[in-house]
Amino acid sequence: MQGINALILVTALAVAGGCAGGSSPATPPPATTPPPVATGTPVTTEARQTVTTWASSPTTVPHSPAVPPVPVVTGVRYAAHDGYDRVVLDIPGAPPGYSVKYVPEVRRDGSGEPVSIPGKAFLLITLHPAQAHRENGTPTVTGIHRTGLAHVQAYGIVGDYEGYVSIALGVDRVRNFHVGELNDRIYLDVAV
Repeated sequence: MQGINALILVTALAVAGGCAGGSSPATPPPATTPPPVATGTPVTTEARQTVTTWASSPTTVPHSPAVPPVPVVTGVRYAAHDGYDRVVLDIPGAPPGYSVKYVPEVRRDGSGEPVSIPGKAFLLITLHPAQAHRENGTPTVTGIHRTGLAHVQAYGIVGDYEGYVSIALGVDRVRNFHVGELNDRIYLDVAV
């Protein structure tokens, strides 16, 4: 009986020890290795770190944050990296659900009017529930902006309507992408 109890204790300690370590943020593949083509299936690696695989197919990551308050997009940042261009959406607090897909043209939410954004292919990021304005109605992010990046050429806020925020990216051509999230931000990497 003591041998069985000792085996159970050793097994429990081994399992607990394996769970104690943290994981580091996902790293995109090195520049010498092109991103693999895969599905956009999300994988949760920590409480606030979700990363999808590289793909050009639509990707959806569901979240249902308690509202109010509605998650607010407070900023959009971008930068070129070795092997990918990154666009970061700053969203303090609980993340909204989001989807990313290529669309043939960009249209403004609500009115359906066409929106001209530099690029030959267009990625549409839709966040829900979310808003791109403060409680007093003042926008936090607006407009269409050129990035100066080689592949993600521009971004535009094309909707802040009834709990949905839509952000379009103008890309030089259809490229694989993946999305992920870390504390207070969602990011999208576009392979070069």
